[in-house]
Amino acid sequence: MFRRSSSFPLLLVPSLVVLLASPPSRHEAQAETAGTPLSPPAGYKPEKKLVRTWNSKCATCHGEDGRAHTEQGKEMGIDDMTKAAYWKDVTVERARKSVLEGIKRTVKGKEQEMKPFGDRLTPQQVDALNLFAVSFFKK
Repeated sequence: MFRRSSSFPLLLVPSLVVLLASPPSRHEAQAETAGTPLSPPAGYKPEKKLVRTWNSKCATCHGEDGRAHTEQGKEMGIDDMTKAAYWKDVTVERARKSVLEGIKRTVKGKEQEMKPFGDRLTPQQVDALNLFAVSFFKK
């Protein structure tokens, strides 16, 4: 779980509610419905522990900044998370499922495979990582 400071704001995103769980030093992100567009709340700032989790689990392919300018990201042809095209059809539910269950597909002739994290991350951690990922996209 991720700790929150006393200055951590309650995050409200259309149909995406970040709930404060017991004990109050933890937060969980859950979507109310499938098909909800993924977007961070205004003023979103990730916690340090979340950034460390991203760097240890996601950055090898997606990069620390989401641009996928890594050896693995280039080899698999992973798209840049800072671009609108990456997020065009991504919903909360689709993003969560991709991380929990993994991905195996061929895109533009390149094999893309992401191992499932369902056995290592909670759905709440996945939602928090997905909010962090979408924060790379600046409109």
